[in-house]
Amino acid sequence: MKLTERLIVPILILIGMICLTISGTIMWGATTLGSYIKTFLLLSMWMGLPLLVAAFIRHILKR
Repeated sequence: MKLTERLIVPILILIGMICLTISGTIMWGATTLGSYIKTFLLLSMWMGLPLLVAAFIRHILKR
């Protein structure tokens, strides 16, 4: 992969997470910066946890 492709992928993922966070924050009716950050961290946790579990299982199976 080229360097530009490696930069575009994380940027698109971040843009998607920001859009999801904004819609989640507005849906819950809280529009403060603190509630936005809390929603973003919760979203990151729920997206990152399955990735960590899958990576751990893959690591065990490779051994």
